[in-house]
Amino acid sequence: MNQIKVLSPTYALNLTTSPSSALQIVPNTSTRAFRVAILNTGSGIGAVSFGTTASNVPTPAIASTGGSGSFVLPANMIYPMILDCAAPDLFLKGISSSTNTIYVTLVATE
Repeated sequence: MNQIKVLSPTYALNLTTSPSSALQIVPNTSTRAFRVAILNTGSGIGAVSFGTTASNVPTPAIASTGGSGSFVLPANMIYPMILDCAAPDLFLKGISSSTNTIYVTLVATE
């Protein structure tokens, strides 16, 4: 059975209906992270985009018809999703259909 090792502090990002600024997720260990645990606790749908520098993170969008290119987070999540990500430098931007808070932590599975 895989175990999850936490590699960074947990970052809170408050989302609104406008795209956020890029947030850098900084590991607190030399272990290279290739996954991120992300949780949307709000009642609105969230969307996030990732990049390796603040300037190359695409502007996130919530898809209405067709694809948006952003990863969509359902509302009122009980458990985080674990996604593959670029490492060790990870930046993300988010947007929401209402006012939400998402929580992000770098993790590794062992």
